Formats: sequence, structure tokens, C-alpha cells
Amino acid sequence: MPNSLFPDQPWMLPLMVAVSFLLPRIPVVGKFFNVINTALHEFGHALMALLLDGQVRKIDLNHDASGTTTTVLKGKLASFLCALAGYPCAISVAWLSVYLIQQGAVQGLIIGLSVLFLLMLILWIRNAYGLLWVLLFLAVNGYLLYLQNPLYLRYAAIFYTVMMVTESVYSVLVLFYLSIRTPQSAGDATSLAKLTHVPAFIWSLFFMGYVAFVIYQIYVMIF
Repeated sequence: MPNSLFPDQPWMLPLMVAVSFLLPRIPVVGKFFNVINTALHEFGHALMALLLDGQVRKIDLNHDASGTTTTVLKGKLASFLCALAGYPCAISVAWLSVYLIQQGAVQGLIIGLSVLFLLMLILWIRNAYGLLWVLLFLAVNGYLLYLQNPLYLRYAAIFYTVMMVTESVYSVLVLFYLSIRTPQSAGDATSLAKLTHVPAFIWSLFFMGYVAFVIYQIYVMIF
């Protein structure tokens, strides 16, 4: 089926989806690729905290692709909205990325992600792995921008975007599983359950629903 990302190579898109799903499953080094989605997820929490006049103390990006954002918030409503923001932020950035790629702004996308993660490093990321990850991400993108090869830039932008999408899907599926098996340790769903007394699996379904909605919108854009 033809698509707007690879109109002359329709097989490239399913190949990238397969690679972006399999790469993070490789032990140890594979987790490095998951952190793109993790960083965007934690940025969602941080941005919401700032919009609600809160404070962001620090962000940790960990070698197992988990992450935490430490915030100071005013009231339960702020805590609720901050807990709600992570998963929607990550998949929404993927949605925006597809739009930018279709507009030919692949270099702008790569620069934008690099600047965002650099700002996160300057302002909030303090743990060693988070520091290493951001520096390596910046180094790769800096080299791509230095080469100024349109094909390399386009492939990198599409790969980052596909990685955001596949990891967003995988992460909400894992969240749903955890919300059923161990609802007391289901991350944001657990936090929302404690704040609202609505079961964690309901919140995991909410996140799955939003991700599914965005996936459909992305599908319509591409095909």
C-alpha cells in the first residue's frame, strides 16, 4: 500500500516499524532506543507542572528505559493533570512529527528534538545515564546535521517518529497489563487511581484510547 513517507518504497515503512519494535527488545543496548519515548513522556509531566505554576526538581532517565520526574505541585488538581500528561505528550509529539515530515521539515524536527533534550539536560536531568543518553543523542544528530545529507536526515526523522509511535503503543499495553496484575505499581495509572479513587486499569484504558485515537489520525495522514 502506498504511503506518504516512502511513496516509492512502500516496504520501508513496515520494515522500520518492525525494526523499531525489535531494537528495544535487545538486552542492555536495546533499551537505549526506548529512552526517546521516555524522555518525551517525562517532558509531558514537567511541562504540565510548569504550566500549573509548579516546580520541576529533576528528571531521571534510567538504563532500563524507565523515568521519573520530581515535581512540587499545588493541590490535587495540579497533581492530577501532571500525572495525566506523560503518555499523551509522547504520542502527540509523534503526531506532530509525522506532520513535520510530510511538510518536508525533517531538519527542523531533528533540531527541535535535539534542542528540547538539551534544555531538559540543562534544566532538570541530573543522573549519569540521562546525561550520557542526551549527549549521545546530540552527537548523532549533530553528525547528521553536519553531513547535510537529505536522505540520512529524512530516514533519521522517520525512524525517531516510528520509534515514538511503537514505544507509545508498547508502553500503554504494558501499563494495562500492570494495572490488572499489580495495580499498586502501575506508574501514572496508580498515581491517578490514588488521586481519584478510579481503578488504575480504567486510567490505563484511557491512555490506550488516546494512543489509539492518535494512531488512527497518523494512519489517515500517511495513507
